[in-house]
Amino acid sequence: MTTNTIPFGSTLRHWIAVPAASFGGIGIELLLASVGFPYAYTVWAGTAGCVAASCILCYQAYLKPRRDLVSLFTPLFACLIFVIPNDLDAGVIVQTLFAATITLLAVRVEKMFNAAKPQERTMKDVLNEYIARIEPIFATIDEKTGHLIAQSLLTYKFELYGSAAEKMTAALARLDAITPRPGAVERALLILRERTGDLADSRVTANPEHTFVEADYDDLAIRLRPDQIEDPAALDLDNALVLLYAVGIETSPDDEQALEEHQRFVIQILESYKDKLTL
Repeated sequence: MTTNTIPFGSTLRHWIAVPAASFGGIGIELLLASVGFPYAYTVWAGTAGCVAASCILCYQAYLKPRRDLVSLFTPLFACLIFVIPNDLDAGVIVQTLFAATITLLAVRVEKMFNAAKPQERTMKDVLNEYIARIEPIFATIDEKTGHLIAQSLLTYKFELYGSAAEKMTAALARLDAITPRPGAVERALLILRERTGDLADSRVTANPEHTFVEADYDDLAIRLRPDQIEDPAALDLDNALVLLYAVGIETSPDDEQALEEHQRFVIQILESYKDKLTL
């Protein structure tokens, strides 16, 4: 994604308008004074330049992705110093100091506030990037198979384990006919079907028969170093759930809304690995 900001040092140095207006007004004031114009008239040239420059600075600061409050309030400071009657002699010295100050502010705004503040990636961003990364898988899976995969996940989520196992078996049968065979998706279904059987029978399998293999690594959402893996079976199950969600939502239009309603379930899986994932 691109932005409309102008890097500091660019040929379009808009900040130069600030010293140009302020010091330009002071220069006109000195020029008029040198040819004999009364001070009461010449002082307004420098004053007008400083006030105009403060407004330019305020406008430039307002347009930046990040706002500098000091620069935004410079027109107010200019009015207090030069426009509203006070005991301060708003002559050339004060004008020069003010012009130098707002010039420094203009450079500061251009250099420090020209780039948008980087935003932290959310788990939803991670999920969307993962879905985009495994897009080639979706091209091999037809809509009917995608529907079975989506329904497998949804019925599992609703704890309808018998129905979920049947849909997974049907989806696996259809995957057998696909070339090239999406091995990661097949193993995800096998992992989830085995887990479904455990839940249906109220048992725990310490060493599941089905696991992901090294060739599946690039197609998984949660990729950890070996020393980060505390429970390989739990990691495989979580990766299977996220993978099947991605396949279902991208290949089955009929189930897209239902899966989106359960997106929080997948986000929570990713959030449980937040400290280990590289964001």
